[in-house]
Amino acid sequence: MSNRLYIEPTVFTNERTGIVTRGVRVYDDYFSSYDNTWDEIPDDDMEVLAKVIEDYPGGEIGDGLDFVQSNEKGIGIGDAWYSWDEIKHLFE
Repeated sequence: MSNRLYIEPTVFTNERTGIVTRGVRVYDDYFSSYDNTWDEIPDDDMEVLAKVIEDYPGGEIGDGLDFVQSNEKGIGIGDAWYSWDEIKHLFE
């Protein structure tokens, strides 16, 4: 597992049908996963992170979040980087 986990709020567009969906891409150096089932993407990065924590207790995304928590690492969300001290309250 990488030392850094990234969350990208994302608007997905199906090139053939034009259908637009919303969600996130979550990745590090070793995995990449996505969810395009959100009704909307929160404007606030902490709300995005809280939703990801709530929605993904397992799987690759859950494993990435567990790594962040157990090693007290920060997370990149969009263009911003948040240290462990800035996000730890969301993991409690």
